[in-house]
Amino acid sequence: MALVDARLLGLVAPHSTFDVCCLDTPKKALQRHRITAARYRELLRAQGGGCGVCGTSAWRHPVGLVPLPVDHDHLCCSGRDSCGRCVRGLLCAGCNGFLGLVELHGNAMLRPRTWIESARAYLTYAGVEPWEMDRFVTKGRIHRDRRIRAGMDCGCYHCTGDPKGAGGWIAAAIAAGEPVWDEIIRRSARQQARARASG
Repeated sequence: MALVDARLLGLVAPHSTFDVCCLDTPKKALQRHRITAARYRELLRAQGGGCGVCGTSAWRHPVGLVPLPVDHDHLCCSGRDSCGRCVRGLLCAGCNGFLGLVELHGNAMLRPRTWIESARAYLTYAGVEPWEMDRFVTKGRIHRDRRIRAGMDCGCYHCTGDPKGAGGWIAAAIAAGEPVWDEIIRRSARQQARARASG
């Protein structure tokens, strides 16, 4: 008689299987971020078994548990690897990419307000204020150095100093003491309205 995985039938909650499943931790990512499998499971459990921003479950039918990428603070460790102390949580691939754009350029890429507020809560919980002036400048320098090493031309504020480049408005908002998160929500709503209008 063939055994049926109770998780597929919804009889056992996916998060209750994290401790016993041998596939729930990405071994290479654990090595790169210097965290243990127990720490990974702890982060996953604290996030309800899903992405720290959008909540997308690590459980995918019919493939099973799909490891979530480890998110770390690039101001501490600027490369793909980290020291382990700057690990902030686990994110799905989409949120991991979008959060990087939000922190660097304030670009929410048509994300709904709920996603933006969730990203804000995630970073706040991790103790990160993305647009504290020193942090913003340092993150921009890291971005610029990477672009130079890669030989890529970039027209953003960090690479050119042009206030009209991507992220330039953040520098102005920081200097004026204006709330950046509120402006990101407004800009995202305008992008969405334009996208709907253009069909």
